[in-house]
Amino acid sequence: MTPQQQALGIIRGEHQTLSAVIDALKHVADDMALRKLTPDYKLLWSIIYYIEEFPETLHQPKEDMVLFPRIRRRSKDIDDTLDDLSRQHADSRPHLDNLKTVLGRMEADIPGALQEFAAKVSTYAAIHYKHMSQEESVVLPKACEVLTPQDWEGIAASFAENNDPMLDKAATNSEWFRQFFRRIVTLVPEPWGVGARR
Repeated sequence: MTPQQQALGIIRGEHQTLSAVIDALKHVADDMALRKLTPDYKLLWSIIYYIEEFPETLHQPKEDMVLFPRIRRRSKDIDDTLDDLSRQHADSRPHLDNLKTVLGRMEADIPGALQEFAAKVSTYAAIHYKHMSQEESVVLPKACEVLTPQDWEGIAASFAENNDPMLDKAATNSEWFRQFFRRIVTLVPEPWGVGARR
């Protein structure tokens, strides 16, 4: 496997894992708002914990500090897109903090919190789907076009350090995350999960 293949495999794999987690959160939030599902706060806080601990803390900063600067050095064609994506990374944390606040209100049984949570999850999911689509359709193809083998070596080495606990058996808390992810995939329809399609 070449460094380019390794780097692309890690980045796309992390995107797929995050998509599955966000899909699960959206399905659960929608069903709770419709009173089809009783809130499982342990599961909900686990989903928030994963998003906070991995994509927010490791994946996105690596894109901002490792992938995007290398593309900028080789081409100016997508600078505006990279600027926009970096702004989206910065804006993601406040959205996540809002979800945590409303989840706390749900747990306190504040009227309307269930519906508010579902609406905020829907907004959060839409932002992330659009964001990852931009990266997959614009950034990664441009990276394949302009980056050198040496660039890919650096990117692959950096992303390999992420140790996504969903993907790396040696990662800290990996068994907890694997059990958590098994619960996630049963909630999400194919292709990311094994749950029934609606």
